[in-house]
Amino acid sequence: MSKLSGLAYQFGSDPTATNNFVITANNDGTLKLARGILGATTQDVLTVDVNGRCTWTQGINATVSASTTNTVTNKVALNINGTVYYLLASTSGA
Repeated sequence: MSKLSGLAYQFGSDPTATNNFVITANNDGTLKLARGILGATTQDVLTVDVNGRCTWTQGINATVSASTTNTVTNKVALNINGTVYYLLASTSGA
């Protein structure tokens, strides 16, 4: 299993910024998913606060669930147009 290590990542490389996603992990324990390009997002989609609460800035049309049945202690499942994406969080520090 590979591991990403850093504070922000862009998924997608389309010239149209709104066709890409950026995930930013902040030093205050929050995480943000936004549309746009790294360093210049155009639309916030989801913010997860330090307590694991999600704020959907564009409304919610997703399945959200928590799981403790695997090595990852928390996961949020996003169902976007029939494709499920997982945001994973761990407190293990590994």
